[in-house]
Amino acid sequence: MRYEASWYGQFSPSTALDMVNRTPGFVPDMSGANRRGLSGAAGNVLIDGERPSAKSQTLTDILQRIPAKQVACIEILRGAEVAGDPSGAPALANVVRTLSAGAGTWSTGFEYAPRQKLAPNGFLSWSGRTGATDFAIGASYGGFRRDLPGARRVEDASGSLIARRVDASPREYAEHTVNAEWARAVLGGRLALTGEVSYSSYDENSTLLTNAPGGDRLEDEATPYTGITHTYESGLNFERGLGSWDLELAALLTRSRSTTDVASTHRDSSFVVDTESTQALARRRGESIARFTVSRNLATHRVEAGMEAAINTLDAATSQLQNLGAGWTPTYVPNSNVRVEEARQETFAGYIWRPRSPWSMEARVTAEMSRLDFAGDVNRSVSFLHWKPLLQIARVFGGRNQLQFRFFRDVGQIDFNDFVSVPSLADDVVNGGNPTLRPETSWRAEVGADLRIGRDAAFAIKGFHYRLDDAVDLIPIGAPGKQIDAPANIGDGTVTGVDLTYNAPLPAIVPGGAIGVVATLQDAEIVDPITGEQRTISNFQTAQLKGEFRQDIAARRFAWGINYWQNSSSQRFRFAEIDTHRPSPSLDLFFETTAIETLKVRLSALSVLGTPELRERVFFAPDRTGAITSVESSERRPGHWWMLSLSGSL
Repeated sequence: MRYEASWYGQFSPSTALDMVNRTPGFVPDMSGANRRGLSGAAGNVLIDGERPSAKSQTLTDILQRIPAKQVACIEILRGAEVAGDPSGAPALANVVRTLSAGAGTWSTGFEYAPRQKLAPNGFLSWSGRTGATDFAIGASYGGFRRDLPGARRVEDASGSLIARRVDASPREYAEHTVNAEWARAVLGGRLALTGEVSYSSYDENSTLLTNAPGGDRLEDEATPYTGITHTYESGLNFERGLGSWDLELAALLTRSRSTTDVASTHRDSSFVVDTESTQALARRRGESIARFTVSRNLATHRVEAGMEAAINTLDAATSQLQNLGAGWTPTYVPNSNVRVEEARQETFAGYIWRPRSPWSMEARVTAEMSRLDFAGDVNRSVSFLHWKPLLQIARVFGGRNQLQFRFFRDVGQIDFNDFVSVPSLADDVVNGGNPTLRPETSWRAEVGADLRIGRDAAFAIKGFHYRLDDAVDLIPIGAPGKQIDAPANIGDGTVTGVDLTYNAPLPAIVPGGAIGVVATLQDAEIVDPITGEQRTISNFQTAQLKGEFRQDIAARRFAWGINYWQNSSSQRFRFAEIDTHRPSPSLDLFFETTAIETLKVRLSALSVLGTPELRERVFFAPDRTGAITSVESSERRPGHWWMLSLSGSL
């Protein structure tokens, strides 16, 4: 499928991001930064047939640097066209640019939240070609200034009210980013370089007041929090032909450092300070990746092989002090001062069959070897070897429709934070770290259909079933009476579900109108290591829904629409607590006009429902096999806020 730039004119796009988001039946994958290694790191979008070498740069960063007037068309690649792509995506969007001496795009605006403070947002980019050199540079700034007030009820085991609590949680976030890319012909091939520098800060000034059911003051606690993060990334990609073979080299270097500081001051019913705590965390992270691939086309066949090597590091330092009235003393937190280093190597080979027929097939095998070294509070080394085969078969029918089957083994991304303990002063718990944690693996089967209805409508469905090995969840660690929850491998489990995508115009019902729906329905099962009963996985959401309605009135150069997001509740199973969280659904309205030439004005009313975010903590003794001791339920009301933005071309 090919959508010319003129087709997107009805939406008055400013950037390539606007165009990709309006492409029928295509859902951009924004999760690249969470992928293991470079495979699919930039999601399911190509730029002029090339995959950017970037991870900390999001798909949003990359696409909003490209002005809409530089896009010639967007191609949706499927079936044999995407066989062999390292992302494994069933469809890719290829943004094809025109040759341009230079063009830019910009946006500026602000968010106005209930805190009655303006939070500025915007970006500026310029890209084009000088001689044989392609270039792009961009800068962005953004954030929010919001409040998240709430109320809590604390009940005993019989359901009688023990206390009422009132939350106040004003918070501010700001992020500033500069990024760039450069490419030209070098050494008989094409060399592309990318880079990004970002800085972000977060401040939260939370307070919690507790009153007896009759209204008498019992206690209050203040926990101001500050966090700062610096991130630096550079990437390289080089491609050239070597006789009948194609060579691709890629490298990525990412470094980040972050610090967080939180203080807790507890006062009794007489306003007297009886407990104080401070906590300082420092994190330094690094990721260095190098990858090479050689491939060759042989009529209807293609073979490829390659290797990827990576070194990932985390240096974690934690300092916690407590004052109970007799002076400040350090608090020991196990596994909180640790250095972790992973050396990983992948060797892979693949075969792709693209006959002159509707069928295509890809077979691939990857051997992954990794070694983890720990130093500090714990000193140990461990090595892993994982085989990751893949078989993918696709068939195109009716010219534009596709069926696909995929069976493969996946190795979960290692989150180094799971190795390090982090206390939460606000919740009075320790999120433990576990250096014995192994990567979760799974055998995955997926069957999907992508159907095109007319020119502008699309429907896609994918059913999936995963068998989890060494599934990761929480278990208690430590001596009796001093136990904390930490991530661990708790055995085998399953995940079964379906993904649905539907986009269609509504000309007969609403002229210029269109709807879009993206939904996931899924279920997970695993055996609880404490109760021995079947349950879901911690933090697992059984349903996710995103819906959109949009109407473009071309004659008036005006558009409006509604966006809706909702995710189901999830539970976190601690050894003596079940923590249930239901995020607040969001209904957003927007209004756009391009009545002024080259200028788009957009006004958004965000979270207009104001539906509260709900949380329930059920406590047990001595653990979840025992009786309920108390229940704390809370709701936080985010309120609604406005966002105004102006955007245009340079």
